[in-house]
Amino acid sequence: MTIIVQPSEDDLAALVAPYLALQADNTSLAFAIGIASPEPDFSAIYTFGAVQRQDGGPLTLDADTPFVLASVSKTFAATAYAWYLTTQGPEDATLGDYPELEIGPQFADISLTSLVNYASGLPQDNGSADDEPTNMPQPYTVPGMLGFLNYTSMAPFPKPAYRYSNLGFGLMGAVLPAYAGTDDAYEQIVIDLIFSPLGLSAQFFDEVRLDTLPQGYYFNGQSYDCVAPPGWPQFPAYNGAGGIVASPNDMQTWLLFNMGLMQEQPLNSLLPVLQTVSTPVKTGWGDHLGLGWFLGSNDGAPFATVWKDGDLPGFSSYIAFLPSAAPGSATSPAGVFVLSNTEGLNDASGIEICSSLANDVLYLMQGMTPPEDKSGYRRSKRPDIPAAT
Repeated sequence: MTIIVQPSEDDLAALVAPYLALQADNTSLAFAIGIASPEPDFSAIYTFGAVQRQDGGPLTLDADTPFVLASVSKTFAATAYAWYLTTQGPEDATLGDYPELEIGPQFADISLTSLVNYASGLPQDNGSADDEPTNMPQPYTVPGMLGFLNYTSMAPFPKPAYRYSNLGFGLMGAVLPAYAGTDDAYEQIVIDLIFSPLGLSAQFFDEVRLDTLPQGYYFNGQSYDCVAPPGWPQFPAYNGAGGIVASPNDMQTWLLFNMGLMQEQPLNSLLPVLQTVSTPVKTGWGDHLGLGWFLGSNDGAPFATVWKDGDLPGFSSYIAFLPSAAPGSATSPAGVFVLSNTEGLNDASGIEICSSLANDVLYLMQGMTPPEDKSGYRRSKRPDIPAAT
């Protein structure tokens, strides 16, 4: 049985201190860390550093400060899909079942489930992308995306393999209303199905007031002095892939829910579907794939995790928890999330900062010392793992 200990605020401050020390005088770098466990019973949020407005004006850093979740948003899209998958189906629906999308016939056989478990065959696009218009319209809307998919010659790969496709989650946002049989847009489905029942203040990016959003930064491995404009050219078409903005309080609730610590919630019944293996396909580093979530094993690592990371200009995120023995009925022993207002993709060791911090915290929560070599820490952008072909 895993013995869990609660890290102190000083323990967490020591982890973030080296990153805070690298910021320039005119920047305001922040980290929000949430931790939780059912035994011993604790749930806590800590914030470190400071934030400022887009114009450099003052902004409060606390548990209600909004952060762009980026690809952690995919876990929300997968949860919304899982609700309709389990409550009404059909389980084997494909894009071709929804001719109202009016997209190319080469996409007809892609299953809806594969859109959210990274096995759709759509091109890997968490680096350079060839699955969007050469001349990207602004804004990039769902009709615009579907129109591109109606004329493009791009086709999914026929061989099942792991490919990280933001387009796949954008397509889930486009098809989910038809699958659910509603006239509501994807965003409203998520609000009604997830945000409201869980009491979240989360919003989608295009609804966020700029005077509440912290200035974000790029990190070049040595400093945070490069300002990052917020947003993503793919919004709102890719809201299913990365469009949610949420506070540390929101993320703590999301962590508790996914750890099985909110069993009175109707959505709790979805956890077995979300957190169990959904395809024989594995990642290049050996993780199994749930719906939206990566299911890490303890092969070559001291412990397994269920995890998801995210990054967009100026923001990064990571959420992870120890696997439950029976998702939906048994709780996860421990979990953590990290939010930051830096993209942070290249720290001094080449590891994403939020990944380093979150996994370090999970080591501490299990009474272990984090390793010096963090190259084995799980994250979706791994330079040592080539894209599947």
